[in-house]
Amino acid sequence: MATGKHAYFICDRSGFRFKYSQRIREPSGVIVGATETDGRYNIIDHPQNHSANVSDNQNLRDARPNLPVLATTGDAGWTPDDSTFTKRGN
Repeated sequence: MATGKHAYFICDRSGFRFKYSQRIREPSGVIVGATETDGRYNIIDHPQNHSANVSDNQNLRDARPNLPVLATTGDAGWTPDDSTFTKRGN
């Protein structure tokens, strides 16, 4: 292990040279200088890096209606003879 006042290390984040006594190992394993650390931020245990515990149990039992429904949305009694178009050749 390097010791002494002339011992330096290269920062993993910026590549700058720092005194060996100023090195800090972050929880992610990166070794940085004291001026470049993220402080107490921990990328592994940070709440935003975990998925929320959401249970989506909104299933409906027998989701289909009990009564039959007509497939048409308009007037079910319409026939082509009721058309308002005029015939040619009258």
